[in-house]
Amino acid sequence: MIVCEPLLERIDLSPYLGDWVESVTVGGESGDEARLCNYNWVLDIRRQCIEADVPFRFKQTGANFVKDGRQYQIKRAIQHAQARKASINTEKRGID
Repeated sequence: MIVCEPLLERIDLSPYLGDWVESVTVGGESGDEARLCNYNWVLDIRRQCIEADVPFRFKQTGANFVKDGRQYQIKRAIQHAQARKASINTEKRGID
């Protein structure tokens, strides 16, 4: 399992992804001093996971979230729900 939380910049995980990786989870940082998490970075890791056939989960937006060039301040209580609303998680691999 690979966990990119807090996700603070674009990351190339492709060299590390393969059938030996159970899943990848990403999420933004919470708290009063939270740094930015950009939705484009989340989508980029999701693309890498799809290409490598690795399950992907977007866990939470974080407190400072950027989407479509706009910055949002998101309360901790709804960060997980907002990530789920994106509907970008991918399913587990089939069992051999």
